[in-house]
Amino acid sequence: MQIYFMKYLSTVLCFLMLGSCFCKAQEPNIYSIYERQYAELLTSRGMPNPEIKNLLKQYSTSQLNSDDALAMLLKKLYSSERNIGVLFYFFNNDTLRRAYYSPGKILEVKSIPIKRATLMALGANINKSLNLYELTENRSPKLRGAIPLRKEQKTISFQKAIQDATSVLMPASFDAATKHLLIIPALNIGTIPFHLLQPYNNKTYLADKCSFTIVPSLVDLVALRSKILKKTSEYWDGGKLPPDFDSSDFSAIKQKNYALENVLFVANPAYPTHELFSFPNLPGAKKEIDSAKQYAHNYKVLTGGSATKDSVLKYLVKADVAYFATHGIADQEDPMGKSFLVLAGKDAYLTAKEIMSLRSNFSALPKMIILSACQTGLGKSLEAGTAGLARSFLLGGSNHVIMSLWNVDDDATAYLMSRFVYHLQTPHYFMPAEPLRLAIVDTKKRYKNPAQWASFSLFGIDY
Repeated sequence: MQIYFMKYLSTVLCFLMLGSCFCKAQEPNIYSIYERQYAELLTSRGMPNPEIKNLLKQYSTSQLNSDDALAMLLKKLYSSERNIGVLFYFFNNDTLRRAYYSPGKILEVKSIPIKRATLMALGANINKSLNLYELTENRSPKLRGAIPLRKEQKTISFQKAIQDATSVLMPASFDAATKHLLIIPALNIGTIPFHLLQPYNNKTYLADKCSFTIVPSLVDLVALRSKILKKTSEYWDGGKLPPDFDSSDFSAIKQKNYALENVLFVANPAYPTHELFSFPNLPGAKKEIDSAKQYAHNYKVLTGGSATKDSVLKYLVKADVAYFATHGIADQEDPMGKSFLVLAGKDAYLTAKEIMSLRSNFSALPKMIILSACQTGLGKSLEAGTAGLARSFLLGGSNHVIMSLWNVDDDATAYLMSRFVYHLQTPHYFMPAEPLRLAIVDTKKRYKNPAQWASFSLFGIDY
């Protein structure tokens, strides 16, 4: 485990150091506070204290402490010719700082006075306006013997909820020229369905024109992106690049497809009957798998009683993509020990902590994880982001996690995921965010209710 993180931290340091020479206006307050917030997030993930201290020590010496430094670092990580925007959210003392960049440029910085509860409510209001409680009632896990809670009534219209979230989260300078957004979240912002925002001064959704990726943190953006550049750069020399380097110089970074060479499908396990939770059967999970597996070259399907933890772990290391169509639980208080995917057998819970620890046992986890299970995009909301299942897979070594904020419709979900896997086969920029966006656009044409097509987001980094 320690060796893995030392390599990971070394890569982070190399790229963070690239930005140090570009520092102009110092903002030690904002960036030093973010450092402390990130430490809190690492602690909630269960990272050992020595590793946290080592990471933060190297992060501090990088001098990534101004907006100018970050803008120039982004120029090294992403081509200035790809119409990419970067949104970096920072929350402290009842203020949300929203900084908007393109590679090499600061486009807009705005501080928005807002209470933590008000910011957290932006996502909750969208969920209420979509009647998600009622739609998911028969599909969600329930505590055995618990008295059902009274249904929350819709208190805000869908359009008002979307307008409120858009006004807070999207910069005024954003327009249709931006084709892809990298979102570095604070608090629960990463769990908000950005596909539904309407930043074009009309009712056009973001999903209609722009893909996005939820990046775990500023530090993870550098580390994960560097993994891609390291494999494709002829300029890479011990982690250093020329001072005037721009990633648009990468002749190797072209449009990319995502061939499904070896896929593990886990669908509707035989859910345990002896646990605190009661798990409804998910008959639509098989339909999802049947729709997706036609595009896989080789695959293994684990369903019912065969989908035990031991079997899943056995085949997980052999896969380049793992697709989970099962129940998931996201716990606010103990995101590592009590957030889990539900499998079959006596030891049925694959926890976030266990997922993260897989990095010490396996040479590599699948590059892509698809979590078609409600709540897999949720977790404990901290100032530097959300700690939960999706983040654990990235710590385990994956690059991309397709996460679900809710799951309400078998047919719509099966269709959306089938279209997603279909679009993965065609080369695109912003892989796999753009294929997900195209799948959402396809699904939106067939299923008009936003609750049926807006729940999936990409967590990680794009090619």
